[in-house]
Amino acid sequence: MTPGHLAVPARRWGPYALAGVLLLVDYAWLARGLSHTTDGRTYAVWSLDHHVYSDVVWLGLTHYVHGLQFVHPLPYVHDRIEYPVLLGFTLWLPDLLPGGPASWLAAAGLLTAAATFGSIALVRRQGAGSAWWIAASPALLLDAGINWDLIGILFLVGGVVWFGERRYRLSGAATAAGTFFKLFPVVVAPMALAALGSRWWRSLDRARAGEGVPGPGGDPAPRALVRWLLPFTVVSALVMVPFLVVAPSNTLWFFRFNGQRLQKDSVWLLAGKVLGTTVVGNQVVNALSLVMVAAALGYGAWAVWRAGAAEQSRAVALGSALAVMVWMMVNKVWNPQYVLWIFAAGAVVSAPARFGVALGAASVYDWWYEFVVRVPDHTGPNSWLGYLSIMARLLVVGLMAVWTVGQLRSLVAGPSRVADPSLRE
Repeated sequence: MTPGHLAVPARRWGPYALAGVLLLVDYAWLARGLSHTTDGRTYAVWSLDHHVYSDVVWLGLTHYVHGLQFVHPLPYVHDRIEYPVLLGFTLWLPDLLPGGPASWLAAAGLLTAAATFGSIALVRRQGAGSAWWIAASPALLLDAGINWDLIGILFLVGGVVWFGERRYRLSGAATAAGTFFKLFPVVVAPMALAALGSRWWRSLDRARAGEGVPGPGGDPAPRALVRWLLPFTVVSALVMVPFLVVAPSNTLWFFRFNGQRLQKDSVWLLAGKVLGTTVVGNQVVNALSLVMVAAALGYGAWAVWRAGAAEQSRAVALGSALAVMVWMMVNKVWNPQYVLWIFAAGAVVSAPARFGVALGAASVYDWWYEFVVRVPDHTGPNSWLGYLSIMARLLVVGLMAVWTVGQLRSLVAGPSRVADPSLRE
């Protein structure tokens, strides 16, 4: 077999193989902490001190181990969880398996691997090279097992890619599921609605001008909007309404919990050093970060609305990625695994590889500071290392955001090259 024959399967299966190896090593490394799971506090201190901490294990111990007994309270009905509903059940269901914390970590590993492979498969349909943004990310080795973010990322990627393929029902359902799994995928919603709404508006303009008349089956543009919006609404209602009726306080605890959290390793730490913590208080941070994310969402939706019909799928991806980048830049809490969302944003827009390399270096430094320098048994005057981590992250993500805005602006400025595809459905 010639090298050329080997190159084809390598390009096809290489991302999956590399991602699988990185995930396997990460979870094997985290499994070292399973020997110290007598209670949540013991595990937290030992695992942080030995660089093997995982929310998967710690939250399971916190919620489902009381003394020497395993308990099984129904999420949100009998137990309030600091995550959206679907992630809460992802935390709870492995608790029913025999084997305790080892089973929880193994189940999370299998779900995470399946989600990662799913994201790679979806991204490859847009561009084969983009899959390496996810598969070759150092964060996959260092951060994949800390939390369940890669499952939420699958919903984000699915919402974007399926929209580009005009599979609107799948896109709407994935966006809703992602919203109630880890919240961040909600950024796809305003972009998708802007794209489909503008198509409807333009079809009405053409109809009024006599340039296009809806066919016997009705105007396809509003049907496309309904095909996206109906699954989004139905999935949202099925997930949230029963729990809001039965236990509204526990169900909404996620929002109150995050409103009360203080900043951690974010841009607001730098702002507080310059302006003072009394000026940059928690309520101010909550308000300013919300305004900035809303502004990014508004700008992205405006650009999508204005983009030509042939460019709207690309515009939806860019607008969603921009919102994720800005959200991560201004979020008041930064945890190392959040960088996985920025890698996913780079993947769905096929950002230049140089950004991926720089982001990878920043993520390694960020993990080193979080889990090697700042651990319970090694506290000391190393805060300046944390400031460097914040600034490096902001620089890389900021440059990615600037590139993304430039791409959006070029789509808005450029003329549409083909007629509105929705009119040919």
